[in-house]
Order: sequence, then C-alpha cells, then structure tokens
Amino acid sequence: MTEASGVRPWFAAGGRRLAALLAVLLISATAADWLGALWWLPALIAHFRPHLASASLACLLISAIARRPLLAAVSVALLAVHGAPLLPYLDVAGEAKALPPANLRVLTLNMHSESTDPAALRRLIETENPDLVALTEMPNDLDALVSEIAALPRYRTGRMSASPFAVALFSRWPVTRSQITRGPDKPWPVLAADICDTEVWRGCLRVIALHSARPFGVGAQQQKLQLEVAGRLAASAPDHRVILMGDLNLTPWAPRFSELLTWGDLTDTGRRRGLWATWLCRLPFIGLFIDHVLVSPGIVASDNRLGPDVGSDHLPVIADLSVPAGAP
Repeated sequence: MTEASGVRPWFAAGGRRLAALLAVLLISATAADWLGALWWLPALIAHFRPHLASASLACLLISAIARRPLLAAVSVALLAVHGAPLLPYLDVAGEAKALPPANLRVLTLNMHSESTDPAALRRLIETENPDLVALTEMPNDLDALVSEIAALPRYRTGRMSASPFAVALFSRWPVTRSQITRGPDKPWPVLAADICDTEVWRGCLRVIALHSARPFGVGAQQQKLQLEVAGRLAASAPDHRVILMGDLNLTPWAPRFSELLTWGDLTDTGRRRGLWATWLCRLPFIGLFIDHVLVSPGIVASDNRLGPDVGSDHLPVIADLSVPAGAP
C-alpha cells in the first residue's frame, strides 16, 4: 500500500481506468439523451434514468477511492443530471400529509398472454378486492378465466379484439357509457369508460385504460399518437375527473410521459410507491417502471404498491384513491 494515497497501486490504477471508462460511457449516454427529440433510439435512454443515476454514483465512489478528483467532479455532475428527476419518487423530505380516506381501489395488470397463472390471479383479486380492474395483453381464454373469479367486479367493457394491445375494464358499478378510440394507426385502441352517479361519487368519473405501443422504430410515432388520444380523452372528461391506467410502455422520466401528464392534466400516483419497477422485476437492476395509474388533480392517492408475482413478466399495480363525493 502506498504511503501517499493509502490505496494499493494496482487498485488505484484499475480504479482510475474503471472510473474513466464509466465516465466516458455516462457522458456519451447523457449527450445522446439530448438527441431524443430527434430520433427514437436515443430517446430510449431516458427510460433508464435510475440505472444511469446508480452508475453515476458507482463512478463517484470508485473515483473517490482511486483519488481522481476530476473524475469525481464529473461523476457528481452526472449524478445531479440523472438523479434530480428521481427525487419526486424518493420522498427525500419525508413530508407527512393528511390524506383523505380512500374510497376506490384500482388494479392494472399486463397479463403477458398465457403467462399469468389463473389461480394466482384469483387469489390476487380475492385479497385486494379492487373496484376497478384493467387487464391488457390478455390470453385467448379470458372469458373462461374470469368466470372462475367471483371477486372480479361484475361489469365489463372493452376488449373488442384479440390484439395484445386490446384492454378490458371491470367495474364494480355499471358503466354509463364507453368508447374505444383509435388513432390513425387502427390497431392501437384507447378505452374510455364513464361511471356516473354511484354511492361513492356524484357526477361522472372517466376511466381510461390502454396498452400503448412500444417506443421502437415506427412504434415510437404510433405511441405518440395513442398517447395524444388518451390525453384528449382525459382533458374532455365530463366532470374533469379521470383515472388513466395500464401498461404505457414508458417510464416517468421519458419526455412522452411528461407530455401525457400535460395533455390530460394528470398526476402520477406512482410517486407514492417509489422506485419499484413493474416490468422484468425478477432481474435485479434491470426492471423498468412502465405500468401506471394516473389521476386528475382532484383525486388523491393514499397508496400505490405492487402486487405479488402472478406469472406475468409484469407485476400488478394497485392504487388506493380518494375520489371527491360531489361533482367538481
């Protein structure tokens, strides 16, 4: 061990090389991220903001141990760039707020076709007893499956085709009106259902459910058009009271996500859960946060959590919400 640095020479040299390599890769990814508005490929980088923040922190630690102040300073800057967007999901202030009691529980799940275990799904529904359930990427035998789940809300709308991007919505209350809207690219539906004048609220609540296109190649433009439809349906809700849920195939740090929140005047209940991924969660540090429950400003989320593994490559997302009793 060297007297000057307190670090073994071989470790110091290896640490410098590793820190330099990490810094170069992170700088390249950060620079490419700024080109996301021009091309779908660099736009994918924004989805990996937690991974980039973790890599920046690792680079900072290695640089500090290897006594490389310049690389450490670069790592701090990278950590600030990639870590700042995560702060709303970390509740770093630990702010305690008095929340109204929840009067509505919603659940959304991408079933990944035949992967979902029927018995596990039945136990999930029986345990959580949700009022609204949105299912996407459903198996062909959906009718037989749901007939075995007595606890599933009884009123159903949606799923007019066997497409993996179709969606089915189950409601505890009758659906007053529903529509399936498609953009210029017909296979990409958005379901909107108005549920009006229940024992919980007066006026109407619009529930929007979708499985958006994947943001690859032409799918990136199709996703944008589909999200624009969803945003318009949210903005035009009769009582400005909206829940939007489903597999959106984008993370909260993607530019399209921010656009959807703006278009529909929505907020993300996922901030109540933190940085827990919903897809590919079985692989540590790989999963992405792509299944969402979004709400209009008058609706308050007291909880947002992940359900148990039911066989799909997605985990269920469950949110407890407080819907105002009177029409806005």
